Amino acid sequence: MANAALQIVKNRGVNIDASESATCPAPLKPLEGCHIPKGLAEIRAMRGDKRHTAEHVYNSVLSKQERDLVCYAAGVKPLQQKDNFAEYDTPTRLKFHKAILQLQELVKAFVDANAIAPAKFVQNAPRENANTDYSHLTVHSH
Repeated sequence: MANAALQIVKNRGVNIDASESATCPAPLKPLEGCHIPKGLAEIRAMRGDKRHTAEHVYNSVLSKQERDLVCYAAGVKPLQQKDNFAEYDTPTRLKFHKAILQLQELVKAFVDANAIAPAKFVQNAPRENANTDYSHLTVHSH
């Protein structure tokens, strides 16, 4: 199998010595646009980044509609909703956590059943009777 792979590479015009290919791994290209941490301390610092907090996600990532959905799922009434996550007390924050996990399980149930596609939601839906009475648009003469 390895010989066949070498033959394919040679046919493509790449000059590789068989002994060299067995000892030298293929060179890896560095990732562009992504910071690679240099050590454990830098990895730990990245974990503590403010972007990895519920407050950042609630305030900066979620849309108004998504925040409303999370609040509704957590049982927070519209008049109790706040624009800043920092204004919520600990019990409310824990309600958000529980609600998000429940929503995740809900999505997982549809994905696992392979029923998340829009077509699956309209499949076997009852037919709606369209109103075809346009008499109100007819011009009547007096």
